[in-house]
Amino acid sequence: MEENKNTPEEREEKPKKPKSFMETVREINAADRKAELEEEARIAEERAKREEKQRKAYEDKLRQERIELMKRKQGIAVEEEETVPEPVRTYTVWEKISNFFYHNKLFIFFGAACAALVIFLVYDFVTKERPDLKSMYIAADYDMGYYSGELTPLWSKYCPDYNENGEQLARLYYVPTGYAEDNMASLYLAQSDRTRLVAEFQSGEVVMIIGDKKAYQSIDALEDVFVDCRELFPDDPYAEELGYRLAGTDLMDMLGADTVDDTELYVSFRIPGDTMGMKKEKMQVNFDHAVEFWKNFLSEHRIDGLTLPPTVDPEPLPVDEDNYDYMEKAETKITE
Repeated sequence: MEENKNTPEEREEKPKKPKSFMETVREINAADRKAELEEEARIAEERAKREEKQRKAYEDKLRQERIELMKRKQGIAVEEEETVPEPVRTYTVWEKISNFFYHNKLFIFFGAACAALVIFLVYDFVTKERPDLKSMYIAADYDMGYYSGELTPLWSKYCPDYNENGEQLARLYYVPTGYAEDNMASLYLAQSDRTRLVAEFQSGEVVMIIGDKKAYQSIDALEDVFVDCRELFPDDPYAEELGYRLAGTDLMDMLGADTVDDTELYVSFRIPGDTMGMKKEKMQVNFDHAVEFWKNFLSEHRIDGLTLPPTVDPEPLPVDEDNYDYMEKAETKITE
């Protein structure tokens, strides 16, 4: 056999084999486990001390209660502990106010908000205008935007006080269905007016409409929307199926509206029916009021003996303009 040539010193200096990965992991786990056991032991020891302290306190309390009970049974009075009252602090007025607001700030804020809301509702109820009659002028005419406001005080005297608030008020709103100019501003205004027009028609409060055939065509109101005016005024030559010819009155002369042509204009009355905001019965009441008001106005402002030319029928709308989409039209104009 071959002899081992390494001396004992050389064999001792030979490096040891390094620890494997798993051995290192086991050692770390063992160290962690030891630390966990020591922590658990420490926690258990502290818990035992607390429990022992609580037990002794409870035993002392029971022992003291037994002593007190025995004293009472033997007729021995238990002297009450004398308590020294704390001095009463005097607060200034400002400190009292600050303290009150600090402890009640949520209630104060909520109360102030409710009070403001009540004040606003009461003010709105007291000051809000409540017309006895509402009507709309929907023909596209710039000048009527001004004259519609001037008309209110002139023809309100022909309107009875239907809401019994002590004031006769017939309001005419100018809500055109279109504008003469095709610029962007006019087309945006037309879109806004369209929204308002839809809202007014859905409410059922506005029954009397002033417009021409072109305006009625733009909202698809040439048929099945207005009452046949010949039934309301059977012997009047100015009454036609679509409405009452405004040219048969001196309304524009009364306003001084020389620039407004009333030849094509009608005063029409919507057929009562159920709407989103009103039942048919209520709208029928508004319809009766509107007809009565117009008859009162005609009693002083109807012009006899006129021969009015027939109104012009508008050309049919293209299919893509049936809903008079002004915003789409505006974009087309700008592109061009």
